Amino acid sequence: MYEFVLRNSKVIDVGERNIVIATKDYGRGKPRFIINLPTTRNDLWQYLWKNKITVKVFIELPEETLKLEDVDRESSQEKQKA
Repeated sequence: MYEFVLRNSKVIDVGERNIVIATKDYGRGKPRFIINLPTTRNDLWQYLWKNKITVKVFIELPEETLKLEDVDRESSQEKQKA
């Protein structure tokens, strides 16, 4: 199955994922975060891992998130003016 995916596409959509904190102290008080991959493609992840294939990861933020940040930024600017 993974051969089909690798032959036909360079981009693999893993769907919506949550970012979780793995540990709060990963050396020098820095937290470590993880993005869990869907288990439905474990054969593909295992193939990439066994063959030490490096992947690029891109994160697309939902449109709603960007709108909320604008509202938060505006309200904090108003508080600073007051």
